[in-house]
Amino acid sequence: MVSVRINGEDAPIQAGNCAHMTEVVELIKSMIDPDHMITAIHLDGAPFEDDDWMLPTSQIETAIVEVQTGSPVQFVIDRLEKSPEVVQSCFLEFRSCRQKFQDGNSVEANKQLVGAVQALQAFFQWYGTLLELVPAEEREEFDLTSEVETLSETCKEICQQQLYQSWWALGESIQQKLEPQLDALERRCRSFQPSVAC
Repeated sequence: MVSVRINGEDAPIQAGNCAHMTEVVELIKSMIDPDHMITAIHLDGAPFEDDDWMLPTSQIETAIVEVQTGSPVQFVIDRLEKSPEVVQSCFLEFRSCRQKFQDGNSVEANKQLVGAVQALQAFFQWYGTLLELVPAEEREEFDLTSEVETLSETCKEICQQQLYQSWWALGESIQQKLEPQLDALERRCRSFQPSVAC
């Protein structure tokens, strides 16, 4: 039998007709405040994993599904708490890559540069997806368009130097341009946390 708790309260949800946990979650979605969204799911106290979605309810004797809800803006704010650390991780990856270029280890540096650029692109995509959840009138506060454009231009310049095998210039561009831009982006991400209220 599956029991459901929403925001710490027992919910009168009958999950007996649900074949999989996916259906249980969909049923829960239909019961929550339409202005809110699910921000966290736990199954028997553990965070809901990818494998749990298709778990047949027939295989569960007893389970407690705990759901937390909140506004889309609060969900974004909660996720943004991780953004400075993600940007810092990108910074460290680029710095390590730059040091390899400056030490003459261009083969390893090039491999690391590809990974660093992909990690930064993944951050921008993740951030863009989060921003879509924020109501249009509140997006400006979280907007990183100028930072993204500046970093993208610098990355293009670095890739151009990579094509021409200008390793010294590439290392200089990372150190003089990209690293300070990533520092500025990290500071901007940190500024969201204390100042934003729902």
